Amino acid sequence: MSELVDDFYTARNLLYIGAYPQSLSNLSTLTRLSAEAAHERDSLQYRAYLGQGNYQLVLDELSATTQSPLLQAVRQLALQQASQTTNDQAAEAVSGLVESQGGSTSAVFAAVGAQVLANAGQYPEALRLLAGHPRNLECVCVMVTVYLRMNRADLADKLMGRVRGWAEDAPLAQLAEAWTGVQVGGSKVSDAFYVFEELAQGASVTTVRMLNAMAATKMQLGQYPEAGDLLQEASERDPSDPDTLANRLVLAGLTGKGKETRSRLLGQLKAASPNHVVVADLAAKEAEFDKLAAEFSK
Repeated sequence: MSELVDDFYTARNLLYIGAYPQSLSNLSTLTRLSAEAAHERDSLQYRAYLGQGNYQLVLDELSATTQSPLLQAVRQLALQQASQTTNDQAAEAVSGLVESQGGSTSAVFAAVGAQVLANAGQYPEALRLLAGHPRNLECVCVMVTVYLRMNRADLADKLMGRVRGWAEDAPLAQLAEAWTGVQVGGSKVSDAFYVFEELAQGASVTTVRMLNAMAATKMQLGQYPEAGDLLQEASERDPSDPDTLANRLVLAGLTGKGKETRSRLLGQLKAASPNHVVVADLAAKEAEFDKLAAEFSK
């Protein structure tokens, strides 16, 4: 697909703000596509299903013999999210797909494959895959998330400074800049809140993802009651949403909630998403603590 013309502009924007039913509805209207475009449409469709938590549906329709490298990458993402494979195994499979294509990949494959690699903690590999598509907005979005997971908001901010020159008004660019602003801090946090709110209004739907994004800005600003209200609304819409549970766990720590409350939320998060980045981060910190405690006891 051309990186200058995006046949799936609306569906992609809806996907990234978490408006999965609306994205699926839009995709259903797109017909008479080339084989390559049909695979891209299908990849967006399957990722919308993943956003809804329909992991098994995706795995039932995408077998290990699926010929499209793009759809194979989506399958690995589904296996990761369904906890039916290890992150390293999924990343190894994606690396094999890249090698099979001689290192040349489409932008949408790079975006999906980089998510799989980043989930496995293979950040340099994810960034290398994305680097081949510097003017593709979806790749920019994923690159920003990788930088933020590396705690390199400075690199994400630098990247967005370049993107402003050619895509400032695009919804995906606004979304990536808002994510960056939450971590950069200062006045950019308030700006991020209004971007999330405006994107939700523009799509005529305030999704669980946008509620979580707005709650994150409120926590960053120290406005904990407002953050709690937003997370309560998100919980009412989807009680098992992993990001909502993770944010509620963070908020519980910030507001001094008891150990019982935090343990309950962590248990719910582990049940909903065993591979969630917060779960993995806590496990890594616990392992490091146990290691240091063992050395200290000697």
